Amino acid sequence: MNLLIKAEYRKVFTTKLWWALLIPAAVLSMAFTWGGALLGTLGDMDREVGGVLPLAIPAFGQGINFASVFGLILGGTAVTGEIRHKTITTSYLTGSTRGAVLAAKLFVYSTIGAVYGVVCMLCATLGAVFGDNLPNAADWFTLAGAGVVAMIMWTLLGVGVGALVGNQVGTTVGLIVYVLIVEPIISAVLRGNELGEIPPYLLNTSGGSMVTDLSLDLFFENLPGSSRRNERAYEELREFLNMTHSPQWWVSALIFIAWSVAIGLAGWLVARRRDIT
Repeated sequence: MNLLIKAEYRKVFTTKLWWALLIPAAVLSMAFTWGGALLGTLGDMDREVGGVLPLAIPAFGQGINFASVFGLILGGTAVTGEIRHKTITTSYLTGSTRGAVLAAKLFVYSTIGAVYGVVCMLCATLGAVFGDNLPNAADWFTLAGAGVVAMIMWTLLGVGVGALVGNQVGTTVGLIVYVLIVEPIISAVLRGNELGEIPPYLLNTSGGSMVTDLSLDLFFENLPGSSRRNERAYEELREFLNMTHSPQWWVSALIFIAWSVAIGLAGWLVARRRDIT
């Protein structure tokens, strides 16, 4: 297994794709947080709420959600890239079983997803520092930890979908279209038919809510002075973000993990039996 893991790392780091996707993910994380931090320090907002508005927190949450798309795309190439370049046969032949090769890929891409998450967290922290609006360390690193876990799970989800589909273009385009177009349409239709309780349990929504919901909780906990825990504003903001029926952030995390595991198992079963000749 150690040799398979080393081989998988070599496959990743001898190509440019991993850092070509990491750079925009890191830039997005910094840009979102920097912008939120600057907005929270505007003079009018300072006077209105009686202190600095900790907008860096929800901005970081949104930034990591967008950045996770790049981890998803990278994961989608784990199996499909080898199928496309016809190296998957050699990989399977050098491993004791196909399952061992797939397990090595899951391990390697989970660690790379963690690297993506940590880099995005560090860049977001720099954005908050540059915007002179860094929240307290405990809350910030709690959100950062959730962001790293989210990035890992998105990356592994990409591996599972790639193993399931088997086509690189189909996997990449399909994932992007589903995340940006298909699920938002499904969610809008459900909410329009008074079925708003269902969207929080969909794949993309649950994955985004695990970070967004936590960021909102921490944001309102850090509001200065009399604005602390303004329940009316909290509920209005959740309604604006279509999160009225969303469960607590950790429940959303469990739902998203369940989705990732289910798709990963389906991809595992299909890839073990796929004809690669």
